Amino acid sequence: MNIYYQKEKFYFKMNRRIFLKKSFFAGLLLGEDLFASNHHQGKYHFIMPPKPFEYHIKEGKEKGGKILIIGGIHGNEEGGYKASDILIDTKIKKGTVAILARSNPESIFTNIRGYNGDMNRKFAHISKRDRDYYKVNSIKNFINDFKPDLILSLHDGYGFYRKYHNQWGESIVIDEAVYNHIPLYNIAKRVSKHLQYHKLSIPIHNTKTFEKITRHKEQRKSLTYYALESHNIPAFCIEASKQTHIKRKVNIHLRSIEKFFELYNVSIEPSFDYIISNLDKYLISQKPKIIAHINNEKIIIQNHKVLKIPPTEIKFEIQNTRGGGLIARSVNVNYSSFHYRNNIKFYVKNDNKTIFTFKIIKG
Repeated sequence: MNIYYQKEKFYFKMNRRIFLKKSFFAGLLLGEDLFASNHHQGKYHFIMPPKPFEYHIKEGKEKGGKILIIGGIHGNEEGGYKASDILIDTKIKKGTVAILARSNPESIFTNIRGYNGDMNRKFAHISKRDRDYYKVNSIKNFINDFKPDLILSLHDGYGFYRKYHNQWGESIVIDEAVYNHIPLYNIAKRVSKHLQYHKLSIPIHNTKTFEKITRHKEQRKSLTYYALESHNIPAFCIEASKQTHIKRKVNIHLRSIEKFFELYNVSIEPSFDYIISNLDKYLISQKPKIIAHINNEKIIIQNHKVLKIPPTEIKFEIQNTRGGGLIARSVNVNYSSFHYRNNIKFYVKNDNKTIFTFKIIKG
């Protein structure tokens, strides 16, 4: 298995006056040390664990299709990123699979749809000032470089589409029945029949995004529309339902992926039957370990504790889990570093779950 990381970079072009003005207000808002001064004396300087753009490329010994799986665009849809994560631990026998399991970690840690707004409405255009700019552009660049034969975007929608067509839960979403000779509906129909065989009733939801008169113009800003319109790559959105338990959500995603893999000549081991029969084992996550670097010393934090430390620079590192994260109470989750004068509480996350908390108080 190959794992690749790409760190965040931002580039801005502005004249000196605008730069100074923006830097001043950014300093007020972010609390980051933009200019050396005595302003931060008596404060802690916390450096948070990085949230890099993480992707996994897995290649089989036999030639086959190339599939890109993206989970976690919406942070409160755990079925998608949990199913994606499970596939990271499988072996690809045939074909090539790229997995972006947690494409929006800030939203996952806070368990909301979009911490910086709806990320699935930013693929048509996104400002460089948008906090999601790096993530959206990284996905676009990855699609351009990887050139997949198929893209699957995994979500958990509200309710049940089979009962109420204004709800998206438990459906296979397509942007058009046929687009540039790509038979999206016929492909989705074969997946839907496969799910029915496994006693899962998952109908097709055609948003007709490319038609002049469509009820879903917002979908023209989505990942699947971007993949079709910009790259002519077939793209499908698999929707489990928020109103069901995690095992059913993951089951729907994995059974759908199973059929897509078959259609695009990709195979894995162990089998999907084995994985779904042992979901309890696959859904167990490792407990994150936090390492605090303080004055050239390392402190390992693995449970609830109170650290009594005088104001200084504290750099955090996280180990032991792919879904691990660290957020501070009442502090913007986007911040890579910040200054703080008072006692502060931290939440150690495994995806959307808080595993334990700890406090830092003045010593």
